[in-house]
Parts: sequence; structure tokens; C-alpha cells
Amino acid sequence: MAARPRDQLELTIDVEILRYLREQAKGFDCSVCGTNHARSDIRVLGKLESAWIVRVTCSTCETAFKLLVVVGDQKAAVSPVKEERPREPRRPSVTLDEVLDAHEVLKEFQGDVSALFKRGQRAAEVKSQGRRRA
Repeated sequence: MAARPRDQLELTIDVEILRYLREQAKGFDCSVCGTNHARSDIRVLGKLESAWIVRVTCSTCETAFKLLVVVGDQKAAVSPVKEERPREPRRPSVTLDEVLDAHEVLKEFQGDVSALFKRGQRAAEVKSQGRRRA
């Protein structure tokens, strides 16, 4: 199946943008590992009128970032695309046994709230309470 003339033109422009970006990448180093971006992977992710969203992946540490490349009147402006940070993995849910253990500790605890949350003292009390039950 032959490409339509408009598709061929868009493909040519995409190739030119990639060529331009690869040439520009030679002047920049990775902010994480310091490797020059000359060999980094550069891919077009999408196009919006006269702008392209591209992803650059460092060839050494594989750190990736996205850029918005806007072309107008023979000039190209490159801006980083702000990404949402990935959410940290959630902690596992509290188990029923942990709730019951906490209830028992609080039921028998003698002291104020600040003493309850002192790490060393709390661990010692939990251990001593466990010995009393046995």
C-alpha cells in the first residue's frame, strides 16, 4: 500500500525533526549520569499541529524525559514537559492481627501519648507485655 502524499510529507518532517534533535543532543549531557546525549534514544511520541512531544532516553543510565518541540518560521523551541511523578508504592494494608495486637498494647499501656510513641521505650514495653501474657 503506497503512502499518501500528505503522509509522506509528515514522515519527512518527523525525520527532519529527529535529525535536528539528534544534532542538538550532542551539546547536552545527562543530568543523572553525565553521559553525552549524542547516543541517547530519541523518539517522537506525538504531534500537535506544529509541535512534537519527544522522549529522550539516556543510553547509559536509561533516565528518560519528555520534551515539547515547537517549530515555527525556521526556528525550533525545545521545552521540557512536566510529568507527574509516579506514586510511591502503597504500604500493605494493616492486618486484623496487627489491629488486635495494637488494641492489646493500648489496653494495658500506662503512660502518656509521647511515651507511647518513643521508639525504644515502646518496643521494650511491647516485648515486656508479651512476656507477661505468656
